[in-house]
Amino acid sequence: MSKSTPYAIRLSVTDDIRRALSQAKKVYPTLSDPEILKLGLSKIVRESERENTVSNERDVIRRMAAHSVGEDYLRDPAEDLYTSDMGKKVHFL
Repeated sequence: MSKSTPYAIRLSVTDDIRRALSQAKKVYPTLSDPEILKLGLSKIVRESERENTVSNERDVIRRMAAHSVGEDYLRDPAEDLYTSDMGKKVHFL
């Protein structure tokens, strides 16, 4: 039976990292430095996943629109041309 080794991140504490940890300590005073770093990494991953979800939702909406009106309609450049003399003029009082 093999024993698994936990992953470790080795980080040199530079002035920038020291400043970032100092700022984070003001928001999360009870957390240790490693816990703050884990929190920061999880936030980055969560935001990245959220961006991918929004992007995927846009792709789904575009595919649904293409399916509903037809790909040929969406790719027809003549359908993109609109001028001021098209349609019925509406006047509001």
